[in-house]
Amino acid sequence: MSEYKIIDATQISREKWWEFTDNNENCNIFSTPYMYDVWNATSGYLSFAFFAIDENEEIKGLLAGHLETVSKGLLSKLSTRAVLMQSPVSLDDEALSSLLKHYLTFMKRKAVYTEIRNNFDTSKQRNIYGSLGFKFEDHLNILINLSLPEALLWNNIKKNKRKLINKIITNNVIEVRELNLNELLDAYNILKVIYKRLKLPLIPYIFLENAIRFSMMGKKMVAYGIFLEKVMIGTKITLKYKNTVIGLYSGSREEYYRFRPNDILNWEVFLACKKEGYELFDFGGAGKPNVPYGVRDYKMSFGGKIVNFGRYYFYHSKPLFKIAETGFKSLQKINSIKSRIHNFNHQNS
Repeated sequence: MSEYKIIDATQISREKWWEFTDNNENCNIFSTPYMYDVWNATSGYLSFAFFAIDENEEIKGLLAGHLETVSKGLLSKLSTRAVLMQSPVSLDDEALSSLLKHYLTFMKRKAVYTEIRNNFDTSKQRNIYGSLGFKFEDHLNILINLSLPEALLWNNIKKNKRKLINKIITNNVIEVRELNLNELLDAYNILKVIYKRLKLPLIPYIFLENAIRFSMMGKKMVAYGIFLEKVMIGTKITLKYKNTVIGLYSGSREEYYRFRPNDILNWEVFLACKKEGYELFDFGGAGKPNVPYGVRDYKMSFGGKIVNFGRYYFYHSKPLFKIAETGFKSLQKINSIKSRIHNFNHQNS
């Protein structure tokens, strides 16, 4: 029997929760009460958080994530997955094991599968995940060291990209700045066009609005815009916590690609975050090793280090997952469910 008691977010003080995430190096912004509240305030999403508590009521482990439902009604059970945007964090193996066992019991009949997107090396704990039925898959990420001197950070960008950035900035009226809440919808509409073209699901607008509103004092979500002669031509949306900035969404208007908005945005955001004292920029997913992936090639053109923290998957219902994966042929016209389920594993990759 475990020496730890498992409780949920309603049974823990926010002060204790914040203290744990602030002081544990493996906790990122997705471990915090802030993101728990943002997901919960977004239609189609439901947060969960569990804590391993010792006899002194001290937190020894944390597992947090959200349920995401693509389609409502008849197909809701078939199109619901659980996502942990960060690894569960524990102070010992017993706390991790207790959290995972509780989680699997909690998640029965709630989701087709669980995906854990690791943000640190869990190789020493992989046997615990494996013993409970979690499958590990390699998945890459790219990290930019913002603590480097500005000149070295700049020189790590590919030479031809540096030349193009300089040329565009020199010959055009370009501005990159933080967006206010009134400008956020324009930024979202840029992303909406891109995701529609790629046939990928996009987080609802209210998620971004809530994330900005909930962090007005602490600036946890910051949206940047790039303007050409006062016209917004691209955006980059980031999450900031402790020493790390996470690139959440990014994109630009196709008709302005010749002005290299994505390139300029990346560099200017790196620079702005560095000046604010952040030390690491998390570029987000970079695909699987040994599988060609244009997004990875693009991100690597800015320098950075490739890491392979991987992901864990647990299939709560393999038959239902198989149905979802193969596309609901008889119901493919309902809410475009076929394309949305097909792209489940590619969201934010």
